[in-house]
Amino acid sequence: MSLRVAIRDRLLSRPAVLVAHAVGLVVLSRLLTPTDFGLFALAAVGYWIAVALADLGLKSLLLKETHLDPRRHGEAVGLALVSAVVVSGAFAAIAFVLPDSVAPPAMDLALWVLAASILMGPLDLLFNIPLMQSMRFGLISVVNVIGAWTRCGVSILAALYDAGPAALAAGLLAEQIVSFGLFAAARRQERIPAPRLTGWSTLIADGGRLSATQVVRYLGDLSMMSAISAFLGVATLGIYNRANQVVKLFDSVFLASLSPVVLPAFAQAVDKGHAPAAIYLKKVELLSALIWPAFATIALMADPLCRVVLGPGWPTAPVIVQLLALMGITKPLTNMSQSLFVALGELRLGARLDVQHHIIRGALASLGALISLEAVCLGLFIAQVINGARQTRAFGRSTDYAYGDMRSLLMKSALLTVFTVGPAALALYALQSTHALLELAVGGAAAMAGFVIAATLMQHTLFFEARKAFRAIPWERLRRG
Repeated sequence: MSLRVAIRDRLLSRPAVLVAHAVGLVVLSRLLTPTDFGLFALAAVGYWIAVALADLGLKSLLLKETHLDPRRHGEAVGLALVSAVVVSGAFAAIAFVLPDSVAPPAMDLALWVLAASILMGPLDLLFNIPLMQSMRFGLISVVNVIGAWTRCGVSILAALYDAGPAALAAGLLAEQIVSFGLFAAARRQERIPAPRLTGWSTLIADGGRLSATQVVRYLGDLSMMSAISAFLGVATLGIYNRANQVVKLFDSVFLASLSPVVLPAFAQAVDKGHAPAAIYLKKVELLSALIWPAFATIALMADPLCRVVLGPGWPTAPVIVQLLALMGITKPLTNMSQSLFVALGELRLGARLDVQHHIIRGALASLGALISLEAVCLGLFIAQVINGARQTRAFGRSTDYAYGDMRSLLMKSALLTVFTVGPAALALYALQSTHALLELAVGGAAAMAGFVIAATLMQHTLFFEARKAFRAIPWERLRRG
């Protein structure tokens, strides 16, 4: 399967995933309290630290390879199985001995469910990695849609039975079980590798740095969330969590859909001899053209968006959504950069920058927690700006891209943003309505129309990529089916 078809399949599946995420966000925000979300946020960041430890960077190592060696695959699966059992057991033991002042009783069930979820990691290496290597993203997209709706339904059902934070954990575990079951059933004639007990030292040495980077990232998140919880309250952490989820709705549509494709795509591009500078500039061009208009629109419509998605019980969320949306300014420079560093053979440089960023991020956000949640968001924004500047310089040295080309493509994306937000702002001003759903519909339609018209008239790269993807859709086969 070609890269363009893989990306097309991923994007076409995202509306169904977005609806599942949106339904879950809308319903759960009305069934659970800010405290429930705050407690789950603390449990979840501990879970992600455990997942990073258990993963040992094996997934990224295998995806970096253009051809999956069965022996190496079996060694990775064997190591992942042992690592998952050890880390899951340690996670459960720590959860059992934590005092109530650190982990209130309401968190207990969520922690136990998350401990079980850690055991699902090896199945990702066993079933999902071969599918990603062979670019079978049509199948992966279908499974992701089913998994998203499973998570949504199970979480809502558990919340209706007063499961509290555990409702969110139960949805995550149910999604993993269903997804891996479908991946296992959908395998063609691919041979399932037998777990091997050899070759682990090389895998640990190669993947340890990736794993350590992930652990530091989540430790930074843990320090920030612990500071918010300690100084501003668990309910305030819940408000931050929900506001962050509103902003991440865009990630759920586009960026998350592309993430499984990115590392194989970068690895293939480098393997085929494409210039690193061209790869980097294309990444920045496409991301800035998508992220800047989207995040600017989210900031503009934060109030009706929060009233529709979160409901009336979250009056302080819109300001936090607007502040978090500011970070979209630097996201084109930083998103997907780790995958590109890996593909370019600059793993050490990428890991060092990422570790330093999350240390700075955690420190600035924790300091902000001494003042207010708005100060936390400002600290996150400053850290993101610093990270964007440092990564831009690093890629300048690694790829030797032309700064003039960078300025030109960023100016195009800025112009595209203006033509997206401008019509939305004018439409909301002319509407003068207090009906949140109507404001959201009118503003969103105006923004989308402005974006499409501007991209077409500017003959932006997005226009040509969308046209190629549209033409690649097998319309005749669909009509026959």
